[in-house]
Amino acid sequence: MNKRFSITVDIGTTNAKVSLFEIATGELVSRESFQTAKKKDDFGELFDFASIWTQLLAVLTKFVVAHTGNVDSINISSVGEAGVLINEAGEIVSPLIAWYDKRGAGYIDALTTEQKKKIYDITGLPAHPNYSLSKIKWLLEKTDLSKDQAYTWLSLPDLLSYLLTGSLKTEFSMASRTMCYDLLKREWSEEILELFGLSGLIKFPEVGRSGEIVGYTSEGSISELMNETISVRIAGHDHMVGALGINLHSKELLNSTGTTEGLLLIDDTLFINDERFHDSLSNGIFTDPSCYTLFSSMPTGGNAFAWYQEFFDIGKKAFEEECLQLYKSYQKHIVDLNKQLVIVPHFNGSGAPFKNSQSSGMIYGLNLTTRREDILLGLLAGLCLEMKYVSRCFPMERVERLVVIGPAVKNPLWLQMKADSLNKEIAVVQMDEAVSFGALKAAYRDFVYPIDYQIISPDKEHAASFEELIDNYAQLYEAKRNLVEQADSPFVYQSTELNSKEYFMEKDFFFS
Repeated sequence: MNKRFSITVDIGTTNAKVSLFEIATGELVSRESFQTAKKKDDFGELFDFASIWTQLLAVLTKFVVAHTGNVDSINISSVGEAGVLINEAGEIVSPLIAWYDKRGAGYIDALTTEQKKKIYDITGLPAHPNYSLSKIKWLLEKTDLSKDQAYTWLSLPDLLSYLLTGSLKTEFSMASRTMCYDLLKREWSEEILELFGLSGLIKFPEVGRSGEIVGYTSEGSISELMNETISVRIAGHDHMVGALGINLHSKELLNSTGTTEGLLLIDDTLFINDERFHDSLSNGIFTDPSCYTLFSSMPTGGNAFAWYQEFFDIGKKAFEEECLQLYKSYQKHIVDLNKQLVIVPHFNGSGAPFKNSQSSGMIYGLNLTTRREDILLGLLAGLCLEMKYVSRCFPMERVERLVVIGPAVKNPLWLQMKADSLNKEIAVVQMDEAVSFGALKAAYRDFVYPIDYQIISPDKEHAASFEELIDNYAQLYEAKRNLVEQADSPFVYQSTELNSKEYFMEKDFFFS
């Protein structure tokens, strides 16, 4: 009997991964990756879709040709929010704006508090330029698209499946990231379209379950794949797909790590309420549509380590060695967290509870004896304190443990500090590319694949230090928040009066 195979596609912010699995065993047969190509225009950053598509198609063709007649499916996941418009003839008529691009910020800034609350009550999302709708509005107003026809928005997985099959469809977790999907009614919101002046101009595809068949390659127009009848399926938003891959349950909080970080909780009831609105947490529908999600992204994660390596001009190997040596000192309690730098790692804006793309990082505690390893420890502690601060917006009383996936699983110091900061057990998933595995599981839910965990317990002494630090961190966080909100620039005060917290900042802080 011939083996049957499945291909998973994961388009991330930094890299794209294409994996070939044997379906019966879940064994990874082959994996290839390439950089997610980007380019800049006069307004911000785009994903270079032509380059991404060319590289992806080459890998897909390679895998299919190597296993002719035995590839059963192609399952697609990606970052959320990014997408394109197609016209009534089915042609792509817009660039692929990167999910983190803020060119639509003006439309969000113009919303009243009441309008933002309405958006949250309907879509479960805090009004923010990262989400798709402001990008759609920008494309219609700032490009030469005709207003004499309606356009269809396709998120990135929808676009890839459309090109492979000719069929238009999306999936619940991707629809949840557009800021135009009614989570309770489970339909596209005409009320939100009217709010943005897009009624009659924008359409969206039919929404289906993660892993449902969109179509077949034999029905598409890709000559390299037309001779194969391979089902094409949308797995969904990468964070949610990763949660599916590791069997996340409602008493676990997922920490998905990568270029950025995310915290994710699932439940069978919606989390939408005034408190979540105030904290800017994102709601959505899970890859299992019987469950809802509560999610917060932390815009700084692995990109902070990339900054550190570039800033000090060191390579990945040297960085890993520094982390290892620091880990040994940390385990032996040679380092005192209470006497180290405190870094608020908003190097790329901030997430909940102060979701602001203009927020900048902060370092407190620099002096003439500060060394490079102090900055590294402060950076790691800052990432963990940020996670702890954001986690306070979640119902942590129901969370039994943190489950970690992504590159952080290879950094023992970061993992131990995560456990210590939350004072909770951490389950480290020993799985390479959980998102790819989740995409496989979305298509073949009846299969049970073993998942190995490494359990890390918090260190009582370090956990106590983090409890002391979080109060200081909260003060710094709120002081910085006040500064950002009061000034056109992070360095200019608009008020002639400084309260004690602002004075403390002026005297003692350095902004990155």
